[in-house]
Amino acid sequence: MKQFIALSRKSNSVLRRNLLVCLLLVSFGLAGCGGQLGKIELSAVDTAMADAEAAITAAREVDALSLAADAFGAAESNLEAAKIALSEKKGDEALRLAYQATIDARVAQTDAINIAKNAELNAALLQKEAGVDELRQSLNNRNQELAGVRTEIQDMYRNSEKLRQTVSELQKKNLDLGKKRQTYSTQIAELSKTLEDIQARARRAETEVRSYGKDVSALRRKLEVAERMAREEGHQKRVVVAEIDELRRQFREQAEIYTERLAQASQHSSDKQHEEYLQQKAREAHAYVDSQPTLPPPKTGRTSLSTAQIDAGKAAVGNWEHAWYSKDLDRHLSYYTPDIVADKVVVHESKEHRNKIDLQQLQSDLREMNAYAWSKVKMDTQVEGESVIGISRLTRLVAPAADENATALYNIWIREVWMRQVGNTWKIHHEIWQIYENVPNF
Repeated sequence: MKQFIALSRKSNSVLRRNLLVCLLLVSFGLAGCGGQLGKIELSAVDTAMADAEAAITAAREVDALSLAADAFGAAESNLEAAKIALSEKKGDEALRLAYQATIDARVAQTDAINIAKNAELNAALLQKEAGVDELRQSLNNRNQELAGVRTEIQDMYRNSEKLRQTVSELQKKNLDLGKKRQTYSTQIAELSKTLEDIQARARRAETEVRSYGKDVSALRRKLEVAERMAREEGHQKRVVVAEIDELRRQFREQAEIYTERLAQASQHSSDKQHEEYLQQKAREAHAYVDSQPTLPPPKTGRTSLSTAQIDAGKAAVGNWEHAWYSKDLDRHLSYYTPDIVADKVVVHESKEHRNKIDLQQLQSDLREMNAYAWSKVKMDTQVEGESVIGISRLTRLVAPAADENATALYNIWIREVWMRQVGNTWKIHHEIWQIYENVPNF
């Protein structure tokens, strides 16, 4: 482009010089003719001035006034000076100035045309450069997108490998559980047989105890009779004493046997009481599980929602979460339906407490929880049936670690909200709280 401008200027200079030479030659040729103005014909001056005006008009039509102001101004000045010279009867001067005005006007016209073309070329060049930049940016964006897709593919491969490993571990655990179940079934059968044997032995022991009790009572009566006879019949004393000693020996033996049978019977009673205690606790545990509120069924991942509905539901979940962290509790509560019933599960010292709460209790609990400084861990979204599910995980430090060997304790709060479309809005129709108190930050 710069070479083009330099070439244009050079051609204009040559043109100006050639025109000036020609005009001078013509003026010399016209000298001495009839109808003279001095030595110059009047008609020649009029023709030269008419040519100058025509050249100036042509230059003005291509906007030489703004694009080649110097040359155009010189043309007008020379034409005006030529008119003054003509009025003063200076033919040579008027002819020269008219030719000079023509030359300047044509130079201005040429410069204006060249400058206009140059501007068009520059505009086209800039437009092409802008197109190249746009294409380069588009290429960079595509490269970034490609890199992102490659990263996602790698993540999918890693997740697939983890899932495959998890499935393998679960299959192994299932196999181990099957073996343990079989082992437990065998042990239960053996324990049942042992229990039947113990119960049979206990029944025999009870019968024997009753029998030995009768024997001991009979021996006691015989001992009492013998002692009475010893006191009443002195001449048979030695015989009776010997019999008394023998009865006392038998009594001691029977007493020892009786004591042992009593201990066995007592042990059986303790085993039986322990068994009954375990059975009672098992019944209580089953009753507790049966009495607990039913949480939502397992998720299948199947949904009847369209892509637009899913996007709208996820946006509503995001706005609900933003209102919570912005402390705008009124707006946060506006997302709940009036008939909502929430499940609240609190785990404290390995003990689980469940209950269902209505909207009024939920509002009260939320205002209490909002007074604490909770930190966001993560937010996940899922879809199930006609619902979009948001799972928010929050944590709060309650007991800092005393030293490097201690563990800090936290309260961990997991909120699971189920949203469905109600008219043109999305509302929460179910929520599940899981609160773990004073636990390490898992």
